[in-house]
Amino acid sequence: MYDEHLKEIIHFTNTYSDLINCHIVDFITNNLWATCIPESLRSELERTEFNWINSMGNDDYPVLNNFINKAKSLSLQSCSVEINSKEFANVLPGINNCNKPVRKMEFINAKKSHEVECLGDIIGTVAKKMNNLVIDAGAGKAYLSTFLAENHNVPVLAIDSSQSCSNGAICRQKKLGRKLAFSPNLVRYVVEEINSGTDYEKMVNQNFPEWDIDRNLLLTGLHTCGSLTDSSIKTFLSTKDIRSLCIVPCCYHLTNETFDQRISFSKNARMLAQQSVERSTRNTFVPSSLFYRAILQVVFHSLGIYNARVGRGGPLHDFASYAQWAFSRIGMEIEKIPSRENLTNTFEFYAHLMKNFHIFQMLRVYLGIALEAAIMLDRIIFLQNSNQCSKVAILRLFDPMLSPRRYAVVAVK
Repeated sequence: MYDEHLKEIIHFTNTYSDLINCHIVDFITNNLWATCIPESLRSELERTEFNWINSMGNDDYPVLNNFINKAKSLSLQSCSVEINSKEFANVLPGINNCNKPVRKMEFINAKKSHEVECLGDIIGTVAKKMNNLVIDAGAGKAYLSTFLAENHNVPVLAIDSSQSCSNGAICRQKKLGRKLAFSPNLVRYVVEEINSGTDYEKMVNQNFPEWDIDRNLLLTGLHTCGSLTDSSIKTFLSTKDIRSLCIVPCCYHLTNETFDQRISFSKNARMLAQQSVERSTRNTFVPSSLFYRAILQVVFHSLGIYNARVGRGGPLHDFASYAQWAFSRIGMEIEKIPSRENLTNTFEFYAHLMKNFHIFQMLRVYLGIALEAAIMLDRIIFLQNSNQCSKVAILRLFDPMLSPRRYAVVAVK
């Protein structure tokens, strides 16, 4: 069943491969509006009365609505492999719903607090019920590890490749320990690069010599970056004493791997899979930085500058200031930078394209929800085909307005 869903997604995304794989900065220079959008869809979008919000569900725009409805039908929420936390008891019993109001935690911003509390309550409940020791892969500053120890009295092995993150985690834990009379012995830290060959059992034996390993390890990770997700899945399957897996992937663009070698996703496609349709549909404006960058590409090309990498952080109150900042970023000599007047005139010449630019980006965002589903289903199907798992699911966790990468891969042997 999931194979069929994945095949549908691949067919759909292949149909719109130009729209997916283009670079948004080339919107003007490469005339992406004309070259990447099918003519039948483009003709609807170019009607003078067209308004993105009012067109949703409007019978006057059948091609657009078919496109959006198809993308939604291929999303994770439309696939039965996806469950929410209320239904999670069917996968692992004894789990409470984590959709609570955000509670501010010590030394953590609201986004991270929400993520840690949601995932932490699930992991902590499972670990306590099953007498698990938790392995926190890619622990970073160990917010999740500390939460599990503080709130669920669960032993945690926190592993991260960064010594500075580990030092920061230890420092924070000491502060909390003094304030909360919290025992620091429940969380132990290891600084090591993680890959599919990592020997977690050896690490547990070294750091928790008193722990009797007997199929009672739980592997988790909050926003496991890039290839760490795939290596965690492989290690889960190859390590007999890791009984449960619950990881939340992120940074899809930092890996080119797929378990199914017959499919692949470009870096642009993976970047697009990280877009939040919930955030994008709520915002009715184009982020200035994106549109400014597309106009800046015109200026760059007029000066014979190609493949320039500008980055983020420029001033956004007007295009001329943004462009001058960008030229300084790429090391352009001051005397060669166009005048503010010329830069302003260039912006005004292309300003009328802002509406189409926004529509173009929204089309791509809707493709992103199908692409994310494909990336996640590739992992779920691999776990299913291993014939080692009694239960496999994708768990919907976080508020997408706070944390767009909200899905966890869950598996139990």
